[in-house]
Amino acid sequence: MKFRLFCLCALVLSACKSNDSSPTIDFGPYGGISMRDVNNSSMSTPDPTDWTLDGRWNAQERSLFHDLGIDLNATATGTVPYMSAYPNPATTQTTFHYGTPVAVTCSFVVVDEKYAVVAPRQDFTTPSRSFSTQLDISGSAFRQGQRYRFYYVFRNGSALYYKGHGDIQIGM
Repeated sequence: MKFRLFCLCALVLSACKSNDSSPTIDFGPYGGISMRDVNNSSMSTPDPTDWTLDGRWNAQERSLFHDLGIDLNATATGTVPYMSAYPNPATTQTTFHYGTPVAVTCSFVVVDEKYAVVAPRQDFTTPSRSFSTQLDISGSAFRQGQRYRFYYVFRNGSALYYKGHGDIQIGM
C-alpha cells in the first residue's frame, strides 16, 4: 500500500513539473553584450557574436520577420561596415547606429531570452550613409538588469542584404 501511495505521489509530482522546452537565447561571451559609452566608444572586450553577419537562423529567429517575404537563410549580398548600440548597458534609451554603402531597408525587433517580442518590429529605408535611431527602453516591457536581443534584417529590394543580432542590457 505504501509503495502504491509513493508511486501515485511521484506520478502527481512529475505531472506538475514544468516541461518548458522552449528555446532560450545564449547571449554569448563577455557578459553577452558589447559595452559602449554614451559617445559610442567601446568599454570592454566586444562580444564577437554581436553586431556582425549571422549565419543560419533558427525557426524562432526567422518567425520574427516572416512577413518580409524573403529567404532569411539565403546568402547575404551586402556589407555593413559598422554597427552598434550605445550606450550599452542603457537606462532609458539606446541608439542603434549603422552605415551601409548603398540604400537599404532595415527592419529590427527586440526580444527577451525566450524570443518574446518586447519592442515590435520597426522598418526604416536608409540612404547610403550612416543612420541612427533611438530605441526607448523606459517602458515596462524592459526589466532592470536584464539582457535583450536586437535582431536586424537589411534588404535591398527583395534580396537579403545583411542580417544579424546584437545584445543590449538594461542598467547594470
